[in-house]
Amino acid sequence: MDLPDPAGPATLPKHILDIWVIVLIILATILIMTALVLCPATAVIIYRVRTHP
Repeated sequence: MDLPDPAGPATLPKHILDIWVIVLIILATILIMTALVLCPATAVIIYRVRTHP
């Protein structure tokens, strides 16, 4: 009769870990997309500033 008790707490952290993994993947994709958007813009700004003082 002790089997259902460990099963309950054991499944709960698994769902919490799955949620945290999904949140971390979403945050990582947002950071990567913002880096891809901002890096060319900053490169163009630095190029303009250096070529046109």
